[in-house]
Amino acid sequence: MMRQLRLLSIGIVLILISPACSRPVPSDTALGEVDVSGEPEQTAVQNNETIAINQGNGEFQLKPLAEYSISAVVIGKKSYSSGWQGSLAPVDIALAWGRVAAPDSSKYIRFSQSDRWYYYKYEDKAPFGEPYIIAHSSNNHIIPANKNILLSVKSFKKGDKVTLTGILVGVRGKDEGADVRWNSSLRRNDTGDGSCEVFYVTKVTRAGYVYE
Repeated sequence: MMRQLRLLSIGIVLILISPACSRPVPSDTALGEVDVSGEPEQTAVQNNETIAINQGNGEFQLKPLAEYSISAVVIGKKSYSSGWQGSLAPVDIALAWGRVAAPDSSKYIRFSQSDRWYYYKYEDKAPFGEPYIIAHSSNNHIIPANKNILLSVKSFKKGDKVTLTGILVGVRGKDEGADVRWNSSLRRNDTGDGSCEVFYVTKVTRAGYVYE
């Protein structure tokens, strides 16, 4: 009987620990709600040192292009696992800010994600036109700086107000011996191929907590 009770106790401990391993751990608290009315902040890099990453079957070098911070509403999340891009950036986060982030904008705009792209449809009676939507929404290929950042990003839900901080990067590397590259956009008003942000994220703020 004692052996059975001991095994049962161990099993309970494992059950209690396992869910915690899949949750991000906050490093600090944040005051107030994330303000999503402003523009993203993009500045010159302070450290040009290349970031080396070995992921899956590939070896990659991330060249810093700009320091970047964005406070926005999550309008979509899509996970990817196939290929070297899926290994390096396993989550895409679509974000909106400014008037596009206002709660009533959902009456006029619909967003979706597929194949590392995001898409939108809007009605003619929307209070702003397509150029404004393009300049105030984006799809971000998230390269997490560590597992805690990855868990934090994976926990995002549509409608969350978040701040992501890190570096926009250009990726160079080899995947199974083949040369690969992936460049981040450095503009908010571009469209089409190459218009997404390739974003090495080092810090996340969400729901009153900071994750690093």
